[in-house]
Amino acid sequence: MYLCMVPSYRLPRIQIPNIDKIVHFTFYLVLTLFMYYGWQKQTAFQRLHKSSLVKIFIIACVYGFTIEVMQETLTTTRHFELLDEAANATGALIGCLSSVKLFKYATRFGL
Repeated sequence: MYLCMVPSYRLPRIQIPNIDKIVHFTFYLVLTLFMYYGWQKQTAFQRLHKSSLVKIFIIACVYGFTIEVMQETLTTTRHFELLDEAANATGALIGCLSSVKLFKYATRFGL
């Protein structure tokens, strides 16, 4: 959240086209992978296991949308961008789709 809310002039300037969309995609891909791994490893709340991918996807999208709204309303240097939210959702979707296979792979090696 810090990186999403810090003034843009404090972030490093990288001259790669659409790098911010790649960063959004990557953050949400990793977020959903970690969420799925954590939810599957925990045993205290078994209800989280039911439809976990749908829940994780919705939570990630709502979180991303909330941050975009906060950027628009709470900062002067950051703004709401629908393409950022699209990159967030795409990263979350790819993360959800790949998390099942990665979790099986990780548990096979005792992780």
